[in-house]
Amino acid sequence: MSFKSILYDSSRAVVEIGVATIEGKPELFEEAFYLCKDKYPFSMRAARVVQFYFEKYPLKINDYSKEILDELLVTKVDGVKRSFLKILYLCPRIIDLEKSGLLLDKCLLWLMSDKEPIAVRAYCIDLLVKFANEEPELKHEIRLAIENLPLDEYPSLKFRCKTALKSLILNS
Repeated sequence: MSFKSILYDSSRAVVEIGVATIEGKPELFEEAFYLCKDKYPFSMRAARVVQFYFEKYPLKINDYSKEILDELLVTKVDGVKRSFLKILYLCPRIIDLEKSGLLLDKCLLWLMSDKEPIAVRAYCIDLLVKFANEEPELKHEIRLAIENLPLDEYPSLKFRCKTALKSLILNS
């Protein structure tokens, strides 16, 4: 049985079955991770399994951070972006990642793009605040980017921005 056959839908139960299946089985984890590069919907479903796995085992993220970032920078699948942004947020120090500058640029680009889903933009805000907290010289630029977003039609994103701005101001 292939790991792909487990991903028959996007439910939480299937994700939890997927995580339980790959626990302690590096070859199955590799298969799940590889499926993140597959076609939609399997890429999105696999990315969610990988995300939940790393939420459970955050110390293992560093072993895959380069591959996660490489795929995040090229994927067109919103669900993969969302899951991988969430995984990278769990990294102890985002600024220390190889290609962290590219991630910072991509987060700013996606944040400013009204073509990106709200969830992707929200996770970009979280990562940008983390960048600013780790590299104080970035706070002013990130604060300006967040303050100048036109968000009237997105109340949830507007609230996320207000929370981020408070965090940036308090940690100044």
